Amino acid sequence: MTSTKIEQKKRKIPFRKVIKDTVFAFKITFKIAPFTCIFSFFVWIFDSFANFITNTYALRYIVDSYENGVSFEAVAKTVIFMIVIPAAIGLVTNVLTDYLWGIANVKVDRKVCTDMFKKNMGVELACYETPEFYDKFVKGSTDTASNMLNVTYQILYMIYLISNSVLFGGLLFTMDPVFIIFAIIPLFGALFKRKSNELWHKHTSEDRIAHRRCEYVQRVFYSNDYAKEMRLTNSKNFMLKRYDMASDERMDIVKRYGKMEMLLNILGNKISSILANPLAIAYAVFRTLISHTLGMSDCVVVINSVSELSNSFVQISSQYYFLHEKALFTEDYLEFMEYEPKIRDNESSIEAKKGTVRFENVSFKYEGSDKYVLKNINLEIKDNEKIALVGHNGAGKSTLIKLLLRLYDTSEGKITVDGVDIKDFKIKSYRDMFSVVFQDFKMVAIPVLENVLMRTQQEGDREKVIEALKKSGVYDKICTLPKGIDTVLTKEFDENGAVLSVGESQKIAIARAFVQPSPYIVLDEPSSALDPIAEAKMYSNMMEIGEGKGMVFISHRLSSAVSADKIYLFENGEIIESGTHTELMKQNGKYADMFRKQAQNYVDLAESEVSI
Repeated sequence: MTSTKIEQKKRKIPFRKVIKDTVFAFKITFKIAPFTCIFSFFVWIFDSFANFITNTYALRYIVDSYENGVSFEAVAKTVIFMIVIPAAIGLVTNVLTDYLWGIANVKVDRKVCTDMFKKNMGVELACYETPEFYDKFVKGSTDTASNMLNVTYQILYMIYLISNSVLFGGLLFTMDPVFIIFAIIPLFGALFKRKSNELWHKHTSEDRIAHRRCEYVQRVFYSNDYAKEMRLTNSKNFMLKRYDMASDERMDIVKRYGKMEMLLNILGNKISSILANPLAIAYAVFRTLISHTLGMSDCVVVINSVSELSNSFVQISSQYYFLHEKALFTEDYLEFMEYEPKIRDNESSIEAKKGTVRFENVSFKYEGSDKYVLKNINLEIKDNEKIALVGHNGAGKSTLIKLLLRLYDTSEGKITVDGVDIKDFKIKSYRDMFSVVFQDFKMVAIPVLENVLMRTQQEGDREKVIEALKKSGVYDKICTLPKGIDTVLTKEFDENGAVLSVGESQKIAIARAFVQPSPYIVLDEPSSALDPIAEAKMYSNMMEIGEGKGMVFISHRLSSAVSADKIYLFENGEIIESGTHTELMKQNGKYADMFRKQAQNYVDLAESEVSI
């Protein structure tokens, strides 16, 4: 389904659903910030009465006083009582309201985003391969909180509008019901406003893809990740060309919709000033100057009241379209929060325990694909056995690790621990059995110590972290940092933060495996950024600390696999050879051929360095 069709479907949210989403948003905000909502309610009521008095009784008094020659002092005293004091009170209460809503915004944002983050941790990785689902999470986490707050604020603002309508409408009705007709005329502009909103949705839907292309180019030019390539290659030229193409596309969209949007906005927003107000003024002036059935002060009050009433009517009618728009974001949030993950615990889930892990006729293909990434995999990992997975890129090794950690579920076959299907275990207790280092590890903008622990610090953890950093070979480097293991990594939030090389960062990631007490260690190409000597030392330390633990590691350097208890060679998603290093060398198959070629490369490299 294209993004345009999705937007068209969204625009058809029924009235009942809009109301339901609006009530939901209000309940969330009121639960988190009840005092702010109640205080704002009374502030709007006060503002409504103050506005009514200012634009009716006070205005009439000023005009009458002028006509009757009342002294300036007497007028000033009354004006202060009727206008200045309420205005001063309103100023203070509105400033306080803004302050309270600022706090409420943070609270609501924290609540909504925290709930989404927790929900996100239970969503399977496959969801992130679905753009529509990922968009819901991004839009939900970035817009929902502010939109919930806006919905609540607008509902409370409705109190002001309704109160205004009752007060000014009642006054006009007692003076001449005809004036109410003039105030109703602008409501016809709401029909054009609705059409304008629908057209704007179509406009933004078509613009979204081109807008994203522009934003992507902006990120490329501003991001440190692309800085070197942009300066050393001609990529900047074709990126600028892509930016121009996307901008031209956006310009065409604006031209296609702009004229009609402009016309509808004029009809929807300006009908009051070009039709209703002039008619009201003409009728009021006629009654004042021609028929003499309306006093000068009443004429001024009536004209002002018609404007206030018509504006309140228009604002009330436009609230539905506002709430409809915000309901779209609430729908994204609710769909995300109500999503039932495919990988989840059930009532009969049990605690996981250490044992022999077996892959039994396991096959796997990604959702929406007909191609199997893994086919009929059978292997076992004993609780104290060291297993090496080797093979070319794309052979399926990393996918097997993801299945082992139950980041994905098998398409066929099953994975068991001592005969128990891993789907029967509580997910957290099962995953806690593994200390994992991925090839695409990430450093977080927090201190080194926390980057290693990846959990809340406990007593004795500092010593454990230091020992882990020593074993991974990066402790000497950390000691040179301003605050040692308390130094924040990256400069994103700390100008004194440390920026480490890829190899140094990788050693910190490896230290995470050293410090965890898990019964299994999983290393998915953990040494790709290390030189052969550092890699050999890392694996030696890993074998030492992994004594009595199960270990699975992927490495392209087959020299690292020599010490493994069993080696599995993958090709095109299948295991084509397995055994110890000695057994595989005797078979003289693909493993032996790969090993000899790598060994010869090292010999050739060493000889060339000697000759130099």
